[in-house]
Amino acid sequence: MRKYIKYLPKIINPFLYFLYFLVYLIPRKRKSWVFGSGVGMNFSDNAKYQFLYCSEQLDIKSYWISKNKELVYKLRSYGLNAYYKFSVKGIWISITSKVYVYDSRTESINHWTSAGSYKVNLWHGSPLKTIDRDIMVKHNAFYIGNHTTGFKRYLVRMVMPEWFVVPDFMIATSEKIKGYFNSAFGSHHIELTGYPRNDIIINPKLYSKYLHFEQKIKDSLNTKKIILYTPTFRDTNRFKRQTPIIWDRLNELLSKYDTTFLIKLHRHDYSIIMDKTFTNIQILDSESDVYPIFDKIDLLITDYSSIFFDFILTDKPVLFYPYDKENYIQNDRSMYDDYDEVTPGNKVYSFEDLYTMLNDFLSDESGFVTPNYNKIKLMYNQYNDDKSCERVFNSIKRQLSL
Repeated sequence: MRKYIKYLPKIINPFLYFLYFLVYLIPRKRKSWVFGSGVGMNFSDNAKYQFLYCSEQLDIKSYWISKNKELVYKLRSYGLNAYYKFSVKGIWISITSKVYVYDSRTESINHWTSAGSYKVNLWHGSPLKTIDRDIMVKHNAFYIGNHTTGFKRYLVRMVMPEWFVVPDFMIATSEKIKGYFNSAFGSHHIELTGYPRNDIIINPKLYSKYLHFEQKIKDSLNTKKIILYTPTFRDTNRFKRQTPIIWDRLNELLSKYDTTFLIKLHRHDYSIIMDKTFTNIQILDSESDVYPIFDKIDLLITDYSSIFFDFILTDKPVLFYPYDKENYIQNDRSMYDDYDEVTPGNKVYSFEDLYTMLNDFLSDESGFVTPNYNKIKLMYNQYNDDKSCERVFNSIKRQLSL
């Protein structure tokens, strides 16, 4: 329980709980919507694209709330409404806005001002691994908070109340994902809309006036081939694990075929350590948004990240590198489905096999897409268009009778 000690100020600070219950008494404006993503520091994921869409709608007011002041100033420079989370204006907007739109937890905006709001959780991926209530690893906080009794359960729910909020409204990409979200979150209303972030996969020109940083990344990618590697984080051995890749050999292969190898780590992943830089290997910032550059990517490599469910909308190949699959399933997360059945791509479990597979791909792409590719694409994505933001917006309005 030591890891929860840092949250104790929440318990001993009665003002936060007083504020939470006080805001129930303050009227909220149904046409005022606040948005936030992740832990409140970044501008990314489904909330980002839903915010950009809603900012262009004249019948509501949309505000991005963040504890990252630099991000707030950046969004304002684009003509968008953004406020610092702890500013007087930011707190007041959060208290008086009816709709909270986020893709993780209410803390993405401000949990303590969210009482009485209409909570829309867009989430951040179609789950391959179990999430929230469905996590059955006994040392995990979600398991303790949902499936135990006594003091530990009480303490976890007190120090991290935002982790156990049941959203009023959620979205899904397919009936299959809808069932998983219902099990994991207990949300009473889930609609099939597609993910807002996937709109830009289908139409890369969307919101171009706001995506200057992403465009700079795209412009810098001038090699013949581009490979994107997106490993997910592990709950256990987070700081000790190292990805089994021999970087010198990989870089030689990439140079031979004029290929750039982009690495996008999860913000909780510390598995890739390099003691020098490489000509053809680039580590992106963990908060970078890679969705606007999917049209430039020739191959995705991942392990257990659900990003591949979105990437297959491009009809480009995916290579899976689950080098620690047995340990991961036993000690980190179980899977909703059989891993091998729902991962549409070749699988390698050692660096030697990864090297061989990459050499084959870079020399000849033909035959790299596996037979179950289209089946899985349809199973996890009901929509293949750029209208997800529109569907989400209209669904929320219907729920609020706007």
